[in-house]
Amino acid sequence: MSKEIIFILAPICPKCVRIKRWLKELEKTHPEIKISRYNIVTQFKEVKKFKIKTIPTLIIGDVMLGGWIKEEEYKAALDKL
Repeated sequence: MSKEIIFILAPICPKCVRIKRWLKELEKTHPEIKISRYNIVTQFKEVKKFKIKTIPTLIIGDVMLGGWIKEEEYKAALDKL
């Protein structure tokens, strides 16, 4: 099973900035994890399949996190990946 994180964002989303920093650091320390980024504005058709309810949304394995994501939630989901 491949390790993948899906990040759904909007360009003007202030909450997304924090997530971008987390994922940038993760890419440096864990290059084996694939990170797919979707811009809800320009890739709406692709994003529809995820049935998200809020921006930003992180899908880490079977865990879907959305809105104001706490760092503890993010790290707990990563541990399960």
